[in-house]
Amino acid sequence: MAYTALYRKYRPSNFSNVVGQDVVVDILKNSIINNKISHAYLFTGPRGTGKTSIAKIFAHAVNCTDFNGDICGKCFNCVNLLTNDSDIIEIDAASNNGVDEIRALRDNSKLLPSFCKYKIYIIDEVHMLSIGAFNALLKTLEEPPSHVIFILATTEPNKIPLTILSRCQRFDFQKISIDQLISRLKYIVENENRVVSDDVLLKIAEVSDGGLRDAINLLDQALSLPDELITIEEIYKLSGYVSSEFIQSLFLSLTNFNYKDLLTYCNEISSKGLNYRSIVDNLLILIRDYSIYSKLSDYFDNEYTEFLKQIYLNSNQISKITFYLNDLAKELKNSFNQGMLFEIYMIQIANLFDNNKEISHNKDLIESKVANIDTSQNEIVNDASMKEIINDAIITSKPQKKSDDEVINNNLEEEKTINNDLIHIRINNVFAEADKKILIDINNNYDKLYDFVSNKTYNILANLLLNGKVVVASSKYLLFAFNNSSDVINFNKKISQIEAFVKELFDNSYKVIALTNDEWNKCKEDFIKNKKNNIKYVFVEENDVQLEQGEFYSDFENSALDIFGNDTVSVKWGGNYYEYAKFNGTSTKSSKRTTKS
Repeated sequence: MAYTALYRKYRPSNFSNVVGQDVVVDILKNSIINNKISHAYLFTGPRGTGKTSIAKIFAHAVNCTDFNGDICGKCFNCVNLLTNDSDIIEIDAASNNGVDEIRALRDNSKLLPSFCKYKIYIIDEVHMLSIGAFNALLKTLEEPPSHVIFILATTEPNKIPLTILSRCQRFDFQKISIDQLISRLKYIVENENRVVSDDVLLKIAEVSDGGLRDAINLLDQALSLPDELITIEEIYKLSGYVSSEFIQSLFLSLTNFNYKDLLTYCNEISSKGLNYRSIVDNLLILIRDYSIYSKLSDYFDNEYTEFLKQIYLNSNQISKITFYLNDLAKELKNSFNQGMLFEIYMIQIANLFDNNKEISHNKDLIESKVANIDTSQNEIVNDASMKEIINDAIITSKPQKKSDDEVINNNLEEEKTINNDLIHIRINNVFAEADKKILIDINNNYDKLYDFVSNKTYNILANLLLNGKVVVASSKYLLFAFNNSSDVINFNKKISQIEAFVKELFDNSYKVIALTNDEWNKCKEDFIKNKKNNIKYVFVEENDVQLEQGEFYSDFENSALDIFGNDTVSVKWGGNYYEYAKFNGTSTKSSKRTTKS
């Protein structure tokens, strides 16, 4: 007798044997019991989660004359369907996707079933149908014969026309949980009279990614080995997946900027035929775990915990690595040379850590010199102060030869903290001439910052701007928002540097300003409120402003009066109110009165 694959041998034949789709099963059973059977169903979800199996079970169940929560297996229809399934027609849309095939289906659907109550059409991989085929099916779905039920199954519902989707009852199948997979695998192992360790079953369940068919197929391969040889290492070989230790070693070669080890790992992946997508997914999981661990170290515990204690990544590095890995995952789908593509992206990620080697070297050098300081000269050096000196020395250490562009980073001493009144004026001006199109263009080009992360001239400014985003833009101004107030303070101390960098980045001159996200949300609320009340923002020339007291010259007064006429005008600015009135063409200003914002 020919060997039967385990996934076929243990395919569920009734509702009680279905694994992991309890909600779907309950709804289908109740619809049969209550005689509320629809003419068309759509089963969607990942591969190997039971879509086709449940479709077959449901097709049998609706024709069971003694259905009481499950297929009886004894009635006339149940017995006959075991040998004659002429009333249950399965169609593979991947190979029968033309208009002619669907027209033939449509014509045959008008014929009565041979012995069952319903004629069932199960169309698998329905998203593969052509547009013409979908159009041919549409009319039948809309007005089907009373004896016909359509069950459409797909892994990609997004490729199905909305006109088809709207005519079906949709059921979304979920990935099967690890515990449910292990339970089913144990059941199969026991029935096959084999011995497989719990650790191996756990690993099979993990690499199967919620697909029961994949899990059973992998177990089937493993059972071809003697029991004592069914190990986790063999599962990795059979599946093309890699161990967490391999992922950790690969990640260390990236963060240590070790090209030799990195290329060695890439060659190993290629020679062993390992799954590139799995490696990328595991690297993303590692980055995810590190992000959580860095915030909640006391509550985090998994296989990577001990490893995570050994590494340090800043927020910009996390963002950049995630960006590259997500991009790589997309490109791998359509690449004919996955190995070459993988190497290129790994080198790009490793380059993120290249400029850190010099810093680390400088820090070690300075700290060694500090350790040799002769304390006999009665100089008392505070540890915190010394650390500050070391950090300053590291940040300011530069090559002897400076390029013209490095002038931007050398203007620190000339920088002054921006005046509070000027902050308010710039906020007003960016709202006064806000342009959504400019904002979209700016954000579309914001990724250019990543090109400067490893640039010794611009890396400090690029990393700073990557912590925030542009929330309002005009032809002259950009308003940035940051999560941390420290970034805002740092930003406002480097206004002239940032404006020079922004000009280089976006090929246009802008005046810039920064707020925390909380401050930005308050400004946004005020803007929306003022817009509803038809209160306009009046552009103010910065040259026409006395920054000491936040008072305005007559140009601003006249602009306000031109808009609001002879009525009294109240201007709220920096927590102060200024009242203006115009009588007989002459403007007067009342005394300033401080109020609470």
